[in-house]
Amino acid sequence: MLVSAIVLIFVFVLTLVFGVLRIINTAPQRVIHAPPISNTVSDGDESSGAIQPILADKPTSKSDNYALAEDVIKLIIELVMILFAILATFILHRYVKEKYASVPTTEPKPK
Repeated sequence: MLVSAIVLIFVFVLTLVFGVLRIINTAPQRVIHAPPISNTVSDGDESSGAIQPILADKPTSKSDNYALAEDVIKLIIELVMILFAILATFILHRYVKEKYASVPTTEPKPK
């Protein structure tokens, strides 16, 4: 049982490390690129009816905060569940140790 607790602690550390790496590596995918805004203006000569589109100078990009929050919350939930598993393993180990400590493992010797 102690081996399983040690394995769960190792799983906790791995989940933490790879969860943080996953959040960092998916950062470029959470950027929302907005297309450039096109404005239409006339060239001043209303008789020709020519309308020329003018594109905005800078395309705007914005981070998707909901995706980041979702990834962080998912990592926190995974880590909390692993912590509960570690705690349950130690509690079960303690319970089994106390329960069966008083049980004799050898037969009494006849006199």
